[in-house]
Amino acid sequence: MELGYFQKDVLIEKLAKKFYAIQGYIVPESYRMQSATHPAERACVAMAIFAIEEFESIKDEGSDEDDDEYETDCLFPE
Repeated sequence: MELGYFQKDVLIEKLAKKFYAIQGYIVPESYRMQSATHPAERACVAMAIFAIEEFESIKDEGSDEDDDEYETDCLFPE
């Protein structure tokens, strides 16, 4: 399942605020990180976007695999 535009937007904001908080900053709930001009805030937005894209690419790779492709010989020898 792919995230919709608004779902992705909310997730970017949530992750960016969390990344910023990890660095010790306090962010008001109403503050929009994607509108920020400060380099540290912009970096948190970039990290959030990268994290979402990375997760989506992992999900896409996993959905192409069939269950029959897994090696089970080592677990269940004949």
